[in-house]
Amino acid sequence: MFDQFQEVFGGVPEGDVYRAPGRVNLIGEHTDYNGGLVLPIAIDMDTCVCMRETANDIGCVYSTSFDQLATMDLNDLDHPSNTWTDYVQGIMVEIRERGKQFRGFDLLIDSEVPVGSGLSSSAALEIAVANAFNDMFDLGLVDLQLIRLCQSAENNFVGAHTGIMDQYISYHGLAGKALLLNTKELVHEVIELELDDFQLVVIDTTVSHEHENNQYNVRRSECEQALEVINGNDFLPEQLTALSQISTEQLSFLRSVLEGRLFDRVSHVVNENQRVIGVADFLTQEKIEKVGELFYESHRSLKNLYEVSSKELDFLVDFARDYPVPGARMTGGGFGGAIINLVPEGKVEDYIQQATFAFENEFNITPKCFVVNSSDGARVKPMA
Repeated sequence: MFDQFQEVFGGVPEGDVYRAPGRVNLIGEHTDYNGGLVLPIAIDMDTCVCMRETANDIGCVYSTSFDQLATMDLNDLDHPSNTWTDYVQGIMVEIRERGKQFRGFDLLIDSEVPVGSGLSSSAALEIAVANAFNDMFDLGLVDLQLIRLCQSAENNFVGAHTGIMDQYISYHGLAGKALLLNTKELVHEVIELELDDFQLVVIDTTVSHEHENNQYNVRRSECEQALEVINGNDFLPEQLTALSQISTEQLSFLRSVLEGRLFDRVSHVVNENQRVIGVADFLTQEKIEKVGELFYESHRSLKNLYEVSSKELDFLVDFARDYPVPGARMTGGGFGGAIINLVPEGKVEDYIQQATFAFENEFNITPKCFVVNSSDGARVKPMA
């Protein structure tokens, strides 16, 4: 990165390199903004940034992934450009919202997390950039403050109403572990990632429907609407603050107060929370076949009840079941992106080859396939 920085900016960066990983959510999809449980891992694919302070009111940002240099007037940060730079700009806006200041800078971003794959390249970028700003300008942000700032940047400036999971795991991830995160209480339990003789294989469709005309935000709105209807009918003994407070026993009684679409959304959230608990338990017991069954069950729910899958994702999950491998499911927000597969170590190469051939034959698109391992979360490393 040192040489790249010199080539782009004609000088050397100051301080260290700030890295933050992408993530794979093993299970617990669309539960985080409903106060539910998730089970993500940080992965060994990073976004790294380095920077230096300058003597003007201009922010210069270069992305090696897009091979683009962007400049921002620090006195006029209120207007999104609807490009990748909004993630950086959103961080700056949120810093100022907290009464903290920064000066002009040159910033280089180098990322190996594929964009639009469901591996949360956005959170990796946000956490890496926020950590760099925090140190460079002595902002004094710690842990959850920084995580919440990054989530707010994505919610408020970028306009994606995501939950906190992505930023949380990118910051707190641990190699060899998954985190069982309660997104309502913001506490986590460390789960040993006991995969026995299996590998986690990600297949990225390379198809991104950009959350299908903002359908991600629509799903969140539907959940908020369902919560309002439930509370307005005084159907449960106490007012709810999140859908994840609904028990499986209470769920069946809600069919009479929720129209079909909203009931489906709530049903997914409530049962997905139970699947998260199940996967965490089965991982601890090294029962990979049981983990896989819950992967498939989760995907059916995301396809049929939450309606966030796509024909490409469904094709790959059907292929996985027919191959067969113990489990597969879409991971991430949906509407394109990637699936995660549990594949026996000795069959990884053959599985990838056959899945690629089948997908190319069906869609005339070559997917990107890679084995992922759990990694530590955000770290600072000395400039090489």
